[in-house]
Parts: sequence; structure tokens; C-alpha cells
Amino acid sequence: MEKNWRHYCLDPGIASPGNEASLLRGGGEAFAAMEELVLSARRRLLLEFYSFSDDSVGRRFGELLAGRAAAGVETYLIYDSVGSLLTDRDFFRDLARRGVRVGEFHPVVPWKPHWNWGRRNHRKMICADTTTAIVGGFNMTERDAPRSMGGAGWKDAQVRVSGPVAAEIERLFWDSWSLCGKSSPASQHAPHHAGREHAAVLSASGFRQERSIRRAYRHAIDRARDRIYITNAYFLPDRIIRKSLMRAARRGVDVRVIAPGKTDHPYVRWASWAMFPRMIRSGVRIYEWKGEILHSKTSVIDGVWSSVGSHNLDHRSLHYNLELNVNVFGGAFGSEMERLFGDDLAGCREITLADCRARPFLHKAASAVLYMMRSWL
Repeated sequence: MEKNWRHYCLDPGIASPGNEASLLRGGGEAFAAMEELVLSARRRLLLEFYSFSDDSVGRRFGELLAGRAAAGVETYLIYDSVGSLLTDRDFFRDLARRGVRVGEFHPVVPWKPHWNWGRRNHRKMICADTTTAIVGGFNMTERDAPRSMGGAGWKDAQVRVSGPVAAEIERLFWDSWSLCGKSSPASQHAPHHAGREHAAVLSASGFRQERSIRRAYRHAIDRARDRIYITNAYFLPDRIIRKSLMRAARRGVDVRVIAPGKTDHPYVRWASWAMFPRMIRSGVRIYEWKGEILHSKTSVIDGVWSSVGSHNLDHRSLHYNLELNVNVFGGAFGSEMERLFGDDLAGCREITLADCRARPFLHKAASAVLYMMRSWL
């Protein structure tokens, strides 16, 4: 008998029924699905990305967006000013000239009073016609894209959802659009039902809603009975989540974490190593991904509670960034998530206490210092 998903949901009232959810396991599936979703839009198309580059991948999708705008589809794009700092602004101006409505989140203006470099829009999503959305960790860049597209083949995942949660994702987009200083149009359509899954959209918006995703994580971890599987690109959880994981392991829950081997932010990985000995002694099993750069942010608990999105388990995602996760409740999607985790374990090595003790003294000292500086990483 399937476990009751309400046991794991902090607020069952925010979980809407009537959704369909499918897991996109890697760049090949994800980028093909994103391209398909863009081309499927008939009325309105919304994109929100931390990094949108003017490389081959960004230009490819830019052409698709301009094509949808030319076909009469209301097409909107939000990019983060820092995440897309290396993208030539002429690229975005050209999209705007071709009918794409473009918003820059928190432009880089360090001379402006009270300007905060750290407040960023870290979301990655596409929503079409208020009915279907894709949410996850992939940015629109060559490094994120699969090798089949000439990309670096980063390891990541996304979720494709249809149903009421897509309307909620659209609503959050308009919140971001207004933060770009833009006026939002009226909503077009009421939510429609597309499947049988319960799902919820969780957001983090810096200091305004900074703990919504973290609170959902903590509640589900504390309710776990059998297993907790987490894959996270920047695994540097705050004390509350770390202690919840350790308590779960001590009460007999199988707690496993996949963290990166190669990473684009090595100082976060080094800081993470300062936590590993104590967590391992508590029974948490930690694995290091041996393939290309790990950028995933996924979790599944007891095969019932699943979360996919942009939220890293680190200080920046908790306190500064706009983030977006979709939580799916139920055994069908949970089984997909557990299969993905099991497959990924085959590409990992387990980190042991012996590995932690064998590290050179200077490496341990550097990890300890970086861990103390985790609020700034």
C-alpha cells in the first residue's frame, strides 16, 4: 500500500491535484523537451533563466523565441544580470527588436545606493500557455547542454509538469517580471487538469520568502521512515537541515547524498568536506559523482515526496536567490526519482571516514576556514 503523501507535505493545502509530471533525466531529454515546449506555445510563452548565453545554444533558442514572437505568440524572457553578465547585451536587444519582451533582473549598477550584488534570480523555467512548464537546474548555455548539441554535458535534471501547477509557475513569473520594472498583463486562462498527480510549487524570493523551500525539506526529512536520497550540486546545508539528516540516519533511515566531484565552484565543495566526518559518523552515506560537473538539485524521500528545481542546499539559495522547485507527491514519480538516483550511484564513489582522515592537514584546514565562511560562498 502506498504511503500517504500528506504525511510528508508541510502544507497539503498548497498541493493541487490533477497534474501530470515527468522526469527529464539529463541534458538530452531536457533540451529536447524545452525546444518542443517552446515550439508548442500558441498564445503565451514565458522563460526565466539565471544564465542565457549568446553561444550556440542561446542563439538556437533565441531564434526559436523570435520565431514564436513572429507567429503572434506573446513571448517573454527574464535573464539575471549577473548570471548572464558575459552575454553581449546586443543579443538581448536584438531579441527585443524581433518581438521578444525582455526583462533584465537586478541590473549591474554598483554605484546605485543600496545596490546588492548578491540578490539574484536563480530560477530556470519555461511555461507555455499556462498549461505546461519545465522547471529544473539547466541554464541556457553550452556548458549545460548535452554533448549532442556541442555542450559540456553537465549532469542535471528537470521536471515537465502539466496542470494547475503550471498556472502557479506563471504567476511566479509575473512576480519576477514586475521586479524587472515591467507591467504584467492579465492572466489568460484558468488552470486545467492534466493528470492524477498532486504537486506543489515552492519558491524562494530572497528575504521575502526565504524559508519556504527549506521548511518543506525539513518537514519531509523529519517525517522520513525508510530512505532519503539527495543529489545536490552545492551541498552545504544550514545547521537545521544537516541536523535533520543526521537525526534521520540515527533513527534508522537510509540517508544518502550525492555531491559533486568536479564542480564549477570548488570552494563550496571544499567547505562541504568540513561537514562530512560528523555526518558520516551519524550514519549519513555520502557519495562523490565521478562524471562531468554535477549541477542537479533533486531529492526523493520514501519514494513519495520528490523535489526538482533550482534550489541548492546552501546559504545563497536560502537567503539571497529567487529559486523555484516543484514538489511532486506520489509513488509513480517517486519511483522514477529513485531509479535515477540508483543509476547515478553507479557513477559515484562513496566517501568514507578513512578518506576524510587521509586528507592532508592543509586541505582540512582550508575546508574548516571555508566552512566558517559559508555565509559568503
